[in-house]
Amino acid sequence: MPETGAPSGIIAIVRLRRERAVDEIARALVAGGVGAVEVTIDTPGALEAIGRWRDDGGALVGVGTVRTPDHARRAIDSGAQFLVTPTTVSGVLAVARDAGVPIVPGALSPTEIDAAWQQGAAAVKVFPADALGGPAYVKAVQAPLPDVPLVPTGGVNAENARAYAALGCVGVGVGSALVDEGTVAAAHWDVLTDRASALQAAWSAGLTAR
Repeated sequence: MPETGAPSGIIAIVRLRRERAVDEIARALVAGGVGAVEVTIDTPGALEAIGRWRDDGGALVGVGTVRTPDHARRAIDSGAQFLVTPTTVSGVLAVARDAGVPIVPGALSPTEIDAAWQQGAAAVKVFPADALGGPAYVKAVQAPLPDVPLVPTGGVNAENARAYAALGCVGVGVGSALVDEGTVAAAHWDVLTDRASALQAAWSAGLTAR
């Protein structure tokens, strides 16, 4: 049976190439109302930040871009409260299942989405959602798979976050529209908080429109 406990609402994706996963990022996002933060495993300092961000409280902290069982074990050992993957890999799901950690694997087609759900996903990340039409595509997928909790990711902004919430998605993954390299390099933490607040407001408006 699929697991429960998936992150919900706005899931901030921290994916950096040059800058490190400093604590101010998570604090700024939490200040803007974000309830879940995913830091990709290839972000400098990602695994070292997990425990600190968890201790700060205010949001679930997970690890993304988990592609191998070794990635999954390292993330879990670092204290990740959930895992996110770009694809569906049975061995990765097995590690998460054995550890009791919710996992949100990536899938795109109805066949892939259902396969991920049947293997015990807490929810399924529809990625890249924007490449096939965004909310229109997700609505089409929901028709035959109404029981599968979906987390559209890819090209998410305030406008389509509202649409995804109205469709009944459990959350959305938001990357560069929320956290980008330049803003982190400039330490403009207030910008991250403002973006998070706007996205959270859009999500809340979509929930009201259901």
